[in-house]
Amino acid sequence: MVTLSSPQADILESRQQVNLFLAGQGSGKTHLAGVISYLYLSQFPKLRGLIAANTYSQLTRSTLFRIREVWKQEFGVVEYDEKKKQGHYVVGKRPPRHFTVFYEFDSYNNIMCFAWGAVVYVGSLDNYKALDGMEIGWAMLDETKDTREVAVKEVIVGRLRQPGLYVNEAGELVGELTPTPFNPLYIFTSPAKVPWLNEWFSLDQFQAEIKATIYLPPQYFCKQVGNKLVTISASHLNRHNLPSNYIDNQFANVGKDKHGMLIYGDPFARAGGEFYKHFDRAKHVGKYAQLYDPTLPLHLSFDQNVVPYNTLTVHQIFGTKAVQLAEFCLGNPNNSTGKVCEALLRSRFGQHEGGVFVYGDPSGNKRDTRSEEGTNDYSIILKALAKLRPQSRVVTKAPPVAVRGEWINGVFERQLDGLEFLIDEGCTNTIGDLIYLKEAPDGTKLKEKVTDEATGVSFEKYGHCSDTLDYFYTSAFKEQWRRFHKKETVVLPDLILPNRSRNGY
Repeated sequence: MVTLSSPQADILESRQQVNLFLAGQGSGKTHLAGVISYLYLSQFPKLRGLIAANTYSQLTRSTLFRIREVWKQEFGVVEYDEKKKQGHYVVGKRPPRHFTVFYEFDSYNNIMCFAWGAVVYVGSLDNYKALDGMEIGWAMLDETKDTREVAVKEVIVGRLRQPGLYVNEAGELVGELTPTPFNPLYIFTSPAKVPWLNEWFSLDQFQAEIKATIYLPPQYFCKQVGNKLVTISASHLNRHNLPSNYIDNQFANVGKDKHGMLIYGDPFARAGGEFYKHFDRAKHVGKYAQLYDPTLPLHLSFDQNVVPYNTLTVHQIFGTKAVQLAEFCLGNPNNSTGKVCEALLRSRFGQHEGGVFVYGDPSGNKRDTRSEEGTNDYSIILKALAKLRPQSRVVTKAPPVAVRGEWINGVFERQLDGLEFLIDEGCTNTIGDLIYLKEAPDGTKLKEKVTDEATGVSFEKYGHCSDTLDYFYTSAFKEQWRRFHKKETVVLPDLILPNRSRNGY
């Protein structure tokens, strides 16, 4: 009899189209994949399935090896032995004559055929284009944290359209036609800071709830969002299937900073190597846009990259708190300094009364090659925002990246100098920067490039919004920054204070 933990049972019983099981090491992810795959293979044999892993090596040595063990141990299903004329499935070859056959293939490479007619494709997602064109009824993906987003969301999801499985009014899986067709995708993976997975399953919205449950086993996190179900659990919930000292050994052998990710399944735990290592979404992000005060100065910080977007972040200062109220990240064809200023003026900040300070990348002081002679990005900004009475606080030289990172991390970690940096929850690109941007070996930002498959354009995915924060923080809190960076390698301009006493600086 198959024994499953509560989170495993949630996934097994789910009737959602997309299911994510995110869990610590030894939590029984692949065991569950074996159970669910057998369910479909045995009860709905005419439905073609797919079992895939990130690489072919991972597929054969880990995923399929363990799934086939489950089929054998739990259900007595074994590979066909030609000499003994016994067994239930063959891999990569034409099935024996006595097998039931629903489908004929020109080639049986990467196909498993079962005695009762069921068929499952097997493949690796590092060569996901080879999977394009097939039509399947269900799919299971293993260790998807290492898989490209396009492979899952465009290729695999697009292949899930074979008819033959439905959900009836009682919530039962049936082969008879009902108004609710069912083509499920199951994703089994250990946690990692994977932006597209976190965004797809809206995990950022539930960070506080996730952390409040998974660190207190046998509690676990389970949430339905639209047609998706996500379940997150610690290794502890599969303790009955593990060696008695397995979890204790894990605690002792993996670094303390990896306990959250590798044992408790925390998708937000530190993976190691983050630039903003002390940023904590639960602590530093909230509904702060509502704090906007039209009588206090706005602090606008710009980054003039055009791909993936041209960036403006909007801040106000309340005593020793710097609050990011909004972000404007405009992609093509609106990825210009002028268009970003237009967007600001169309927003609720367009009639701002309290004056404006402008910060940003010093390189924007160079001539803007897309404009007429004698202009640069900041002359464009000051002209475009003239009615808001802008004053430039753009430095002549950018503060050193590694040192400013240490200072900002100090503020995030322990409110250094009494400062507090807060971000509104709607600033998703900024939050993504603070979570996912990595640190280079020299302590600077590791701005890794990605390539847009449609255009072939390479660009730095992360770092643009966070750069605007760095320029703003180090200039607006000049004295605190200078005390931290005593060598004063950055030349900061004298700042003209507004003629008011309320938090203008």
